[in-house]
Amino acid sequence: MGLINRIAGIPEDPQRPEEVRRIPVDTFWALLYEMSNGERTLQNIVDRFELDEYEQGDLSWLISRYNAQPNATAKAKFIELMRVIFMLAESKEPGYTTNFDISARVGRI
Repeated sequence: MGLINRIAGIPEDPQRPEEVRRIPVDTFWALLYEMSNGERTLQNIVDRFELDEYEQGDLSWLISRYNAQPNATAKAKFIELMRVIFMLAESKEPGYTTNFDISARVGRI
């Protein structure tokens, strides 16, 4: 299961929604924000949520999107937009209910 699915609460198998190992949106983004401030490390996040290799790849993708932002203002906005996107996904808002939809939206930041 990918990191995006875990944060958004999307089950890998729709017939078994109880198998999602959810990652709380606010906790995840708080840790990312603290990592951007040098208070946490990537390994802290990996360990905290027991991310597998595939999920770590998703995390690296999110971090690379963050690092691609041109300045501190854009980076802060990116973090907030990511939180908003995953809050909408967590709430099952139309257009934010699949891994594809969420990844595409993140790609537009």
